[in-house]
Amino acid sequence: MTHEIAIPKLGLTMTDCTLVDWHKSDGDRVEPGEVLFAIETDKITSEVEADGAGYLRRYAEVESTHTVGSVIGGLYATQEAALSAGIDQQEAAADTPAPVVEEIERPFAPAAVDKGSRQRVSPLARRIAREAGIDPRDLTGTGARGAILRRDVDAEIERRGKAPAETTGAAAAGATGEASRRPLSGLRRSIARNMMQSLQSTAQMTAFARVDMAEVVALRKACLAREADTGVRISFTDIVLKACAIALARMPEINASIIGEEIVSWADVNVGLAVALDDGLLVPVIHNADRKSLVEIARERIDLAARARSGQLERHEMQGGTFSLSNFGSYGGDFETPLLNPPQSAILGIGAIGDEAVVRDGQIVIRPMMMLSMTFDHRLIDGAVAGRYRNVLRSLLESPYTMLADLR
Repeated sequence: MTHEIAIPKLGLTMTDCTLVDWHKSDGDRVEPGEVLFAIETDKITSEVEADGAGYLRRYAEVESTHTVGSVIGGLYATQEAALSAGIDQQEAAADTPAPVVEEIERPFAPAAVDKGSRQRVSPLARRIAREAGIDPRDLTGTGARGAILRRDVDAEIERRGKAPAETTGAAAAGATGEASRRPLSGLRRSIARNMMQSLQSTAQMTAFARVDMAEVVALRKACLAREADTGVRISFTDIVLKACAIALARMPEINASIIGEEIVSWADVNVGLAVALDDGLLVPVIHNADRKSLVEIARERIDLAARARSGQLERHEMQGGTFSLSNFGSYGGDFETPLLNPPQSAILGIGAIGDEAVVRDGQIVIRPMMMLSMTFDHRLIDGAVAGRYRNVLRSLLESPYTMLADLR
């Protein structure tokens, strides 16, 4: 009897994932507790252990996508049984727990199939064909009863790669042809899905404010002078993050979420910090940021950012955020419109600090100014409430020593 290997549910919000690695090959002996495969979900890679024993047959390939509960492999009583499992069974399990094939109308069937018949397409083949811009109805299936499988799509992709490119309408009009084409990575796919969900599920509004950062600049210089004692270099981001956290503790109506039909106010202030990667970004969370010193925040930020870039973050380090901070000033941006990270109800974007001419006491002076971009969910937070939060935050940043109890 086959022991099925299924995608586990690793978090309350997990619905799907990308299979990023198999740690065993077809026919290998597997024992309970051995690391069997790795999946990527919510931008985190997790290793999954075997919960049974037997000889492995992999039904799904690396970089395929799956929903929770999808069967991606099987453990068999003998090696012979594992190796003899059919390819149709592999593709049946890949990509989705839905039926093995989907029937589609085939008005222009190849000679081997009568006109007007229906053609079967495996979910994995359908997805790969869609990403490659191929209509499955143009293919001849080699699977059971003429079903179109991944190998059929791969063969067509290879054939098109070797054939002269067709002249499209855009090309005929003088447009430049494609330079390259590649599938979305698991991380990029997750970001794309989450960003669309963010816009579709919330009523987002962004407000802007300028802050005089002269005192923050002075504070950071003082912190840098103590770097040898503290053992850590404090950044402007650390100071802003600390200010955000204190402002959230003072205004719990911002540190809240809409969950279903209820407004949930969070007891802890957990600030997510956007970390840019080569193929997207991750948002690790600094928990209880309002109760941590600048040095503690800086140490945690440096550690989380380094492990985010090396793919070593733990799942819990990406969860529990109640607010987010994005520093687009680190790559030269002045102001942008950050998108919410649901179920969070607010996110702050900070721009680059630059000298500007401003009026102080009736005199034009040069001050280091920074733009704040605050996006909030208007379903929960009114403009006046968001304005009060920005005022509290501005006050903290323009008098930062008042928020510091400890620089250890």
